[in-house]
Amino acid sequence: MNKYLAIYKELLNRINTGTYNNLNNSIPNEIQLSKEFNCSRMTMRRAIDLLVQEGIIYRRRGSGSFIRDNTSSKYSPVFKLNNEVISGLTHSIEYDIVNKLISFKLIFATELIKNALSIKLNDPVYEIIRVRYINNSPYVIEKTYMNATIISGITEEILEKSIYKYIEEELKLNISSSKKILRASPSNKSDRDYLLLAENEPVLEVEQIAYLSNGKAFEYSFSRHRYDKFEFTSFTSKK
Repeated sequence: MNKYLAIYKELLNRINTGTYNNLNNSIPNEIQLSKEFNCSRMTMRRAIDLLVQEGIIYRRRGSGSFIRDNTSSKYSPVFKLNNEVISGLTHSIEYDIVNKLISFKLIFATELIKNALSIKLNDPVYEIIRVRYINNSPYVIEKTYMNATIISGITEEILEKSIYKYIEEELKLNISSSKKILRASPSNKSDRDYLLLAENEPVLEVEQIAYLSNGKAFEYSFSRHRYDKFEFTSFTSKK
Protein backbone atom coordinates (compact mmCIF):
# COMPACT_ATOMS: atom_id res chain seq x y z
CA MET A 1 0.00 0.00 0.00
CA ASN A 2 1.24 3.52 -0.79
CA LYS A 3 2.51 5.27 2.32
CA TYR A 4 0.14 8.22 2.03
CA LEU A 5 -2.84 5.84 1.98
CA ALA A 6 -1.57 4.08 5.11
CA ILE A 7 -1.15 7.47 6.81
CA TYR A 8 -4.61 8.54 5.67
CA LYS A 9 -6.15 5.45 7.24
CA GLU A 10 -4.30 6.00 10.50
CA LEU A 11 -5.36 9.66 10.68
CA LEU A 12 -8.93 8.60 9.91
CA ASN A 13 -8.78 6.03 12.71
CA ARG A 14 -7.53 8.68 15.14
CA ILE A 15 -10.42 10.96 14.19
CA ASN A 16 -12.96 8.13 14.55
CA THR A 17 -11.63 7.03 17.93
CA GLY A 18 -11.41 10.56 19.31
CA THR A 19 -7.62 10.79 19.51
CA TYR A 20 -7.88 14.12 17.71
CA ASN A 21 -10.79 15.60 19.60
CA ASN A 22 -9.52 18.49 21.69
CA LEU A 23 -11.45 21.68 22.36
CA ASN A 24 -10.91 23.24 18.94
CA ASN A 25 -10.92 19.98 16.91
CA SER A 26 -7.49 20.70 15.44
CA ILE A 27 -5.02 18.06 14.29
CA PRO A 28 -1.21 18.36 14.43
CA ASN A 29 0.37 20.35 11.61
CA GLU A 30 2.07 18.77 8.58
CA ILE A 31 5.58 19.25 9.99
CA GLN A 32 4.74 17.47 13.24
CA LEU A 33 2.95 14.64 11.46
CA SER A 34 5.74 14.25 8.88
CA LYS A 35 8.24 13.76 11.69
CA GLU A 36 5.97 11.31 13.50
CA PHE A 37 5.33 9.18 10.39
CA ASN A 38 8.89 9.63 9.05
CA CYS A 39 7.74 10.85 5.66
CA SER A 40 8.08 13.89 3.42
CA ARG A 41 5.69 16.82 3.72
CA MET A 42 4.44 16.03 0.21
CA THR A 43 3.43 12.53 1.32
CA MET A 44 1.72 13.92 4.39
CA ARG A 45 -0.06 16.57 2.33
CA ARG A 46 -1.47 13.88 0.01
CA ALA A 47 -2.85 11.99 3.02
CA ILE A 48 -4.42 15.12 4.48
CA ASP A 49 -5.77 16.15 1.07
CA LEU A 50 -7.85 12.95 1.01
CA LEU A 51 -9.43 13.87 4.34
CA VAL A 52 -10.13 17.38 3.04
CA GLN A 53 -11.71 16.05 -0.16
CA GLU A 54 -14.02 13.81 1.86
CA GLY A 55 -15.13 16.72 4.03
CA ILE A 56 -13.72 15.16 7.18
CA ILE A 57 -11.32 17.99 7.92
CA TYR A 58 -10.88 21.52 6.62
CA ARG A 59 -7.94 23.89 6.41
CA ARG A 60 -7.92 27.39 7.83
CA ARG A 61 -5.16 29.51 6.34
CA GLY A 62 -2.55 30.40 8.91
CA SER A 63 -4.21 28.31 11.62
CA GLY A 64 -3.94 24.65 10.57
CA SER A 65 -6.32 21.76 9.87
CA PHE A 66 -9.50 21.07 11.82
CA ILE A 67 -12.06 18.28 12.13
CA ARG A 68 -15.46 19.25 10.78
CA ASP A 69 -18.36 19.49 13.18
CA ASN A 70 -20.07 16.19 12.44
CA THR A 71 -19.70 14.20 15.64
CA SER A 72 -22.74 12.03 14.96
CA SER A 73 -21.03 10.37 11.98
CA LYS A 74 -18.16 7.95 11.87
CA TYR A 75 -16.15 7.93 8.68
CA SER A 76 -14.58 4.92 7.05
CA PRO A 77 -12.75 4.41 3.77
CA VAL A 78 -15.17 3.62 0.95
CA PHE A 79 -14.90 2.66 -2.69
CA LYS A 80 -13.68 5.98 -4.05
CA LEU A 81 -12.47 7.45 -7.28
CA ASN A 82 -11.87 11.17 -7.33
CA ASN A 83 -9.86 13.78 -9.16
CA GLU A 84 -6.75 13.25 -7.06
CA VAL A 85 -6.38 9.56 -6.35
CA ILE A 86 -7.76 6.17 -7.25
CA SER A 87 -7.08 3.72 -4.49
CA GLY A 88 -9.20 0.85 -5.79
CA LEU A 89 -11.63 -1.34 -3.95
CA THR A 90 -8.98 -3.56 -2.37
CA HIS A 91 -7.34 -0.59 -0.64
CA SER A 92 -10.52 1.35 -0.01
CA ILE A 93 -12.61 -0.91 2.20
CA GLU A 94 -11.68 -2.21 5.62
CA TYR A 95 -13.11 -5.69 5.04
CA ASP A 96 -12.12 -8.97 3.45
CA ILE A 97 -12.16 -8.60 -0.34
CA VAL A 98 -12.26 -11.69 -2.57
CA ASN A 99 -12.08 -11.48 -6.36
CA LYS A 100 -13.63 -14.22 -8.48
CA LEU A 101 -12.37 -14.16 -12.06
CA ILE A 102 -15.13 -14.90 -14.58
CA SER A 103 -13.33 -14.14 -17.83
CA PHE A 104 -9.89 -12.91 -18.87
CA LYS A 105 -8.80 -12.60 -22.49
CA LEU A 106 -7.01 -10.43 -25.02
CA ILE A 107 -9.35 -8.84 -27.57
CA PHE A 108 -9.18 -6.17 -30.24
CA ALA A 109 -10.53 -2.72 -29.47
CA THR A 110 -14.02 -1.95 -30.74
CA GLU A 111 -15.11 1.55 -31.73
CA LEU A 112 -16.44 2.14 -28.19
CA ILE A 113 -13.22 1.01 -26.50
CA LYS A 114 -11.07 2.87 -29.04
CA ASN A 115 -12.81 6.15 -28.25
CA ALA A 116 -12.69 5.64 -24.48
CA LEU A 117 -9.00 4.71 -24.33
CA SER A 118 -7.85 6.99 -27.20
CA ILE A 119 -6.28 4.09 -29.07
CA LYS A 120 -6.64 2.71 -32.58
CA LEU A 121 -9.38 0.38 -33.75
CA ASN A 122 -8.30 -3.26 -33.24
CA ASP A 123 -5.46 -2.35 -30.86
CA PRO A 124 -4.98 -5.11 -28.23
CA VAL A 125 -6.81 -4.70 -24.93
CA TYR A 126 -7.40 -6.96 -21.96
CA GLU A 127 -11.04 -7.77 -21.25
CA ILE A 128 -11.48 -8.69 -17.59
CA ILE A 129 -14.72 -9.72 -15.89
CA ARG A 130 -14.62 -10.19 -12.11
CA VAL A 131 -17.11 -10.53 -9.29
CA ARG A 132 -15.93 -8.95 -6.07
CA TYR A 133 -17.07 -10.14 -2.67
CA ILE A 134 -16.99 -8.28 0.64
CA ASN A 135 -17.16 -10.56 3.68
CA ASN A 136 -18.28 -13.43 1.42
CA SER A 137 -21.21 -11.44 0.01
CA PRO A 138 -21.31 -10.41 -3.68
CA TYR A 139 -20.83 -6.67 -4.03
CA VAL A 140 -20.05 -5.77 -7.63
CA ILE A 141 -19.48 -7.33 -11.04
CA GLU A 142 -16.87 -5.49 -13.08
CA LYS A 143 -16.16 -5.56 -16.80
CA THR A 144 -12.83 -3.85 -17.45
CA TYR A 145 -10.90 -3.05 -20.61
CA MET A 146 -7.20 -2.23 -20.17
CA ASN A 147 -4.76 -0.97 -22.76
CA ALA A 148 -2.48 -3.99 -23.15
CA THR A 149 0.31 -1.84 -24.57
CA ILE A 150 0.53 0.22 -21.37
CA ILE A 151 -0.58 -2.36 -18.79
CA SER A 152 1.47 -5.43 -19.65
CA GLY A 153 2.04 -8.73 -17.93
CA ILE A 154 -1.36 -9.16 -16.26
CA THR A 155 -1.97 -12.71 -15.02
CA GLU A 156 -4.86 -14.51 -13.34
CA GLU A 157 -2.91 -14.43 -10.07
CA ILE A 158 -2.72 -10.62 -10.25
CA LEU A 159 -6.44 -10.38 -11.01
CA GLU A 160 -7.25 -12.36 -7.89
CA LYS A 161 -5.51 -9.66 -5.86
CA SER A 162 -5.20 -5.95 -6.75
CA ILE A 163 -4.65 -4.76 -10.32
CA TYR A 164 -3.93 -1.23 -9.15
CA LYS A 165 -1.27 -2.42 -6.71
CA TYR A 166 0.41 -4.29 -9.56
CA ILE A 167 0.28 -1.22 -11.80
CA GLU A 168 1.80 1.09 -9.22
CA GLU A 169 4.24 -1.20 -7.43
CA GLU A 170 5.37 -3.54 -10.22
CA LEU A 171 4.93 -1.46 -13.38
CA LYS A 172 5.90 1.74 -11.51
CA LEU A 173 3.09 3.74 -13.11
CA ASN A 174 1.29 6.52 -11.28
CA ILE A 175 -2.51 6.31 -11.34
CA SER A 176 -3.78 9.84 -10.95
CA SER A 177 -7.40 10.49 -11.95
CA SER A 178 -10.65 9.21 -13.39
CA LYS A 179 -13.80 10.30 -15.15
CA LYS A 180 -16.98 8.50 -14.13
CA ILE A 181 -20.69 8.35 -14.83
CA LEU A 182 -23.16 6.87 -12.32
CA ARG A 183 -26.50 5.50 -13.46
CA ALA A 184 -29.28 3.19 -12.32
CA SER A 185 -29.97 0.21 -14.56
CA PRO A 186 -32.29 -2.81 -14.61
CA SER A 187 -30.45 -5.96 -13.60
CA ASN A 188 -29.64 -8.40 -16.39
CA LYS A 189 -29.21 -12.17 -16.17
CA SER A 190 -25.50 -11.88 -15.38
CA ASP A 191 -26.24 -9.44 -12.54
CA ARG A 192 -28.87 -11.75 -11.11
CA ASP A 193 -26.65 -14.83 -11.38
CA TYR A 194 -23.55 -13.33 -9.80
CA LEU A 195 -24.97 -10.64 -7.51
CA LEU A 196 -27.89 -12.81 -6.34
CA LEU A 197 -30.54 -10.27 -7.31
CA ALA A 198 -34.21 -10.84 -8.00
CA GLU A 199 -35.55 -10.13 -11.47
CA ASN A 200 -37.14 -6.82 -10.48
CA GLU A 201 -34.10 -5.52 -8.54
CA PRO A 202 -31.83 -2.88 -10.13
CA VAL A 203 -28.10 -2.27 -10.11
CA LEU A 204 -26.10 0.92 -9.82
CA GLU A 205 -23.57 1.14 -12.62
CA VAL A 206 -20.35 3.18 -12.62
CA GLU A 207 -18.86 3.76 -16.06
CA GLN A 208 -15.27 4.90 -15.69
CA ILE A 209 -12.19 5.94 -17.61
CA ALA A 210 -9.03 5.97 -15.48
CA TYR A 211 -5.85 7.88 -16.30
CA LEU A 212 -2.17 7.79 -15.48
CA SER A 213 -0.26 10.88 -14.36
CA ASN A 214 0.96 11.40 -17.94
CA GLY A 215 -2.65 11.85 -19.05
CA LYS A 216 -2.96 8.52 -20.86
CA ALA A 217 -6.17 6.53 -20.38
CA PHE A 218 -5.34 2.99 -19.32
CA GLU A 219 -8.70 1.58 -18.16
CA TYR A 220 -12.29 1.67 -19.32
CA SER A 221 -14.71 -0.15 -17.04
CA PHE A 222 -18.32 -0.82 -16.11
CA SER A 223 -18.95 -1.70 -12.45
CA ARG A 224 -22.44 -2.96 -11.68
CA HIS A 225 -23.17 -2.79 -7.94
CA ARG A 226 -25.91 -4.30 -5.84
CA TYR A 227 -28.30 -1.41 -5.23
CA ASP A 228 -28.47 -2.16 -1.49
CA LYS A 229 -24.69 -2.22 -0.96
CA PHE A 230 -23.55 0.86 -2.81
CA GLU A 231 -23.59 4.38 -1.45
CA PHE A 232 -22.26 7.45 -3.21
CA THR A 233 -21.27 10.43 -1.07
CA SER A 234 -20.16 13.73 -2.52
CA PHE A 235 -18.63 16.63 -0.61
CA THR A 236 -18.31 20.03 -2.26
CA SER A 237 -16.81 23.27 -1.09
CA LYS A 238 -16.78 26.80 -2.42
CA LYS A 239 -13.30 28.12 -3.18
